[in-house]
Amino acid sequence: MITVNYPISLESLKKLKNGDKILYSGKIILVTPEALKRLNKYYQLEGVPLFNFLGEIVTCGTLNLAHGEIKNIDVSKISEYFEFLFSGGTNSLIVDKISNKILNLLTMYKRPIFKTLEKTINCENSKVLFYKDIKNGGIIECWTKRHPIEIISFENYDLIGNINNA
Repeated sequence: MITVNYPISLESLKKLKNGDKILYSGKIILVTPEALKRLNKYYQLEGVPLFNFLGEIVTCGTLNLAHGEIKNIDVSKISEYFEFLFSGGTNSLIVDKISNKILNLLTMYKRPIFKTLEKTINCENSKVLFYKDIKNGGIIECWTKRHPIEIISFENYDLIGNINNA
């Protein structure tokens, strides 16, 4: 396994090959659809981003503070905000199960995606950055250590097999 630490540049990320397994240590931004809707609306009204996703790794799920983990990872819930995230500088998404529709949508952005190899992501030192009023989250910064993930590279789209966790 390859060890990768935060921050990771987009250029370094693109050097990884489809199927590479890595141990990631660093920051993950957990978002909810409601928070992205608010951020996007603010951007449309003001013309400047309220939060900068530049260089970040983003996922969507539920933060379980009692167990210190992100679970129910499902980026399909934020698919209508992919353009907003990637144009805002997001380097990659962490996915678990993903449909062919979402997989095809992600190919447009030409960025490798992280597929988690575990059902949950251990999360340390989490803090809400925006929208504490949103139930089960908002924009939350989480830190993880040595989380196993696999790279899905769209440069080798034909080599992508079943990306859903069992």
